[in-house]
Amino acid sequence: MKKSSLVIAGFVGVVMTAFIGSSFAAMPDDREGVMKDVMKSFKVLIGISKSGQFDAAVVNKEAAAIIANLDKFKDLFPDGSQAGDTKASPEIWKDRAGFEAARNNARDAAVNLAKVSDATAFKAAFDAQSAACKGCHDKYRAN
Repeated sequence: MKKSSLVIAGFVGVVMTAFIGSSFAAMPDDREGVMKDVMKSFKVLIGISKSGQFDAAVVNKEAAAIIANLDKFKDLFPDGSQAGDTKASPEIWKDRAGFEAARNNARDAAVNLAKVSDATAFKAAFDAQSAACKGCHDKYRAN
């Protein structure tokens, strides 16, 4: 009984080590995937902005997706994850508080965007979202 417990514990340890190691190795891909999802939502919002065809349900859905992705995004930059081929600026790890503030600003803008109910409010909220995203990218995106 003890021998089988040790074998199982050893196996679980190997699996957990592989999982943890692979999650750090995949970190830049995860970050890029989350940002691509944000961009998909943002493109829908750009289309609404350009067309003038406001749809509160669509805006709410896309803003909610941006919020969810920015919530995921905050955990994708642990210490030690700056190595490798990444579009993240080293400034993220040098100025963690500034990076979190910029991410929170973008998230707050998405929360406000999700609340809009007419085209006039959408324009102002969309412009604020655009500015928040640009502010973060200008400082914390490498290329």
